[in-house]
Amino acid sequence: MALSRPPPALTPPRPPMDMLRFALGGLGLLSLTPTISAQFSYDASALPAQSLWTDGIALADVDGDGDLDILFANGSGYGAGGALAQHLFLNDGTGNFSAAHGQLNVGNFNAKMVIAEDFDNDGDPDLMYAPEGAWPTTTQRGRLLINDGTGNFSDESAARLPDVTMASFCVCAGDVDDDGDLDVVFTDGGTFSGVASQAHLFLNDGDAFFSDGTETNLPDDLYNAQDVTIFDWDGDFDVDIALSGKGQSGKRSRLWLNDGTGNFAISTLLDGVGSNGTYEIEWGDLDNDLSLDGMIVSLSGFNDGYATNSISSVATASFAAPNGDDDNEMAGLDYDDDGDLDVVIGSLGFGGEKLYRNDGAGSFVNVSSDVQSIGDSTLDIAVGDLDGDGDYDLVSGQGESGGFTNRVYDNTGVADTRAPRILDWVRPAFDPTQTLFHARTQDAVCDDGGDGYVVATHVSWQASSTASSHASGEAFHQGGGLWRAALPSVPGATGAVFCWSFTDAQGNASTQALTSGTVADITDLGQALAGTPGLALLGASGTPTPGSPITFSLSNAEPNRAGVFLIGTRSIYVDFVGGTLVPLPRFVIGYVTDGGGNAATTVNWPASAPDCTVGFVQCLSVDPGAVMGFSLSNGLGIVQR
Repeated sequence: MALSRPPPALTPPRPPMDMLRFALGGLGLLSLTPTISAQFSYDASALPAQSLWTDGIALADVDGDGDLDILFANGSGYGAGGALAQHLFLNDGTGNFSAAHGQLNVGNFNAKMVIAEDFDNDGDPDLMYAPEGAWPTTTQRGRLLINDGTGNFSDESAARLPDVTMASFCVCAGDVDDDGDLDVVFTDGGTFSGVASQAHLFLNDGDAFFSDGTETNLPDDLYNAQDVTIFDWDGDFDVDIALSGKGQSGKRSRLWLNDGTGNFAISTLLDGVGSNGTYEIEWGDLDNDLSLDGMIVSLSGFNDGYATNSISSVATASFAAPNGDDDNEMAGLDYDDDGDLDVVIGSLGFGGEKLYRNDGAGSFVNVSSDVQSIGDSTLDIAVGDLDGDGDYDLVSGQGESGGFTNRVYDNTGVADTRAPRILDWVRPAFDPTQTLFHARTQDAVCDDGGDGYVVATHVSWQASSTASSHASGEAFHQGGGLWRAALPSVPGATGAVFCWSFTDAQGNASTQALTSGTVADITDLGQALAGTPGLALLGASGTPTPGSPITFSLSNAEPNRAGVFLIGTRSIYVDFVGGTLVPLPRFVIGYVTDGGGNAATTVNWPASAPDCTVGFVQCLSVDPGAVMGFSLSNGLGIVQR
C-alpha cells in the first residue's frame, strides 16, 4: 500500500521540475521510451481509461471464476475534491479487464486503501476500505462491503463496524486473537503532513461483525502512521503489529508484540528504523534465516533500504544506487524464480518503478531496467498472475501528479516453479478436546500481508480402540504467512499424525508431517463379526515406510476355509457387523486358513506414498456356522508418518 505525501522535512526540497511533472502528467505526456528488453512491459490495452486519483490496489477473485480481478481505492487529496467512486475491474481470464463498478453497490466516498479478505468465513473475499479524510475535521467510518459469492457486494458498514470515525491511510487484516477469523487494524490521523494518533483495532466475531478492541487490546501509543502490517515478528506463532510513517526522531517506526491472546505491548526494536517519511515497510525473509525482514521506503532521506530481523535486534542497510527517489510502495517478489525475494518499488519520481535482485543472502543489485520505465506518480503496486501464464504481473495505481492512468505491466519472464517455503512449524501438545496447529510460510509474493496466493490444507489421523478419524480440511491464513488449523480430537485418542500441505496458484506444493502426542503406526480398531470359533484376530508387524514390507497375521478363524484380506483407504463402524468394516477395498488378497485357523500374507507399503497415508486392513473368512455365513476380524489402521 502506498500513499501520497510530501517529502521528509530533512530532505532538500524538490526541484522546480516537479511542477513540470505535474503538468505533463496531467496531459498524459510523461512517459519515457520503452525498454524493449524489459521483463515487465506496460500493457496499454489491459485496462479501460480512468481519470481518478488512486491510492490503493487489491487483487482478488471476487466473482469466483478463477482469475484475479482488480480493485482500486480512489480518493481526492484528503477529501478536498469531493467524494469519488470506487472501482472494480473484472478479468476475462487473459488479463483484459472490464469495468464493473456498479457491482460494488456503494455510494461515492474517498478511500486510501482497500483489502480483499474473507471476513465472514463464507469462502469469498469481502472488501474493507481505509477512509480518506483530513483529520480531525473530515473523518468518516471505515467501509465494509460483503460479497454474495458472485462479485456483487452490499455496503454493511453501519451494521457491522463500530461507530468510529477516522482519517485513515491504511488498513490491514490478521487474526490477532487466534480464534480463526480476521480482525483489522486501521491507522488514523491522516492529513498531508499527518498527525500523531492512536491506531484502531476492530475484533471480528467470526461472522464479520466487529467490536472496538482499541482500548482493551492495544497500547496507548500516539504515532503518525501511514502504514500498518500484521505478521509474526518474533516467530512465536502469533501475529504482531508494525507501523511506519512520519514518526519523530526516536520513534521512527512502531512494533507492538502480541502475547498470544490479542493483547499488545510496545517493543522498542523499530524505534530507530526509518525516517520521517517512511511511508511503507513490507515484511518477508530476505536473507534466508527464517525471520521476516523489512523492505523500507525512505530508510534515510529518499534512500530506500531494508532491515534485517534477528528477533532481538535490527540492522539496516540501503539498496544499491541508483537510489534516492521519492518512492511510495514496496513489495517482495521472486521475479526470477530463484527461490528468494526480490524487491519491486513503486515510485512517485521521474525514474519509474524500481527492481532489486536478491542474491539469496540479503544483498541486492539494481535491475530496474527489467521494468519498462514510465515516469508517473505511482502510489501503490499490486502483484499477481493476471493472465494465467504462471508468472507475476504488476498493477500500479496513480495519483498526486494529475496523470491518473493506472497501469498493468505484463511479466514475460519465467513461470513460478518454486513451492512455498515452510519457514517454521510448531508441534503442539495433544489436547483431548481440540489441538491447534500453526505454521509459517513464504511464497513468491509478499505484499500487504503475505502469501495471499497460497492455499493450505491438512490431513490427519487419530485412532483409539473405539473410534478413528482420517480427516482433511483447509487451514486458515492469519496474516503474514502464518497459518492455523484446529483439529477436534477423537474420543480415546492420545495423539494425532498431522500433515500440512501448502500449494500456490501454479500448483507447486510443499508438505510437512508431524505427530502431536502418542500415535502408534498400527492401531487395533476393534472387533467386528464373530465366527464359529469366536472372534478372529488380525495382527501386523513391520513399519509403514515407503517400500517396506508389512506382514498381516490372522488367527482364530474357522480352520481350512477360504477368505480374503481386505485392504482399503476407508474404515467405518457399522452396527450390523458389531464393529469395524473396510468397505470398497482397493486390494483383495486371498488365503485359506490352516488347520489351526491361521493365515498370513506380506505386502510392501506403497513406494511413493506421501506422509499421512493411511490404510485399513480386515479379514473376511468363510464360516458356514457363523450367523451370516462368514466372519470378520478386527480392523487395523496403519499410518505412514
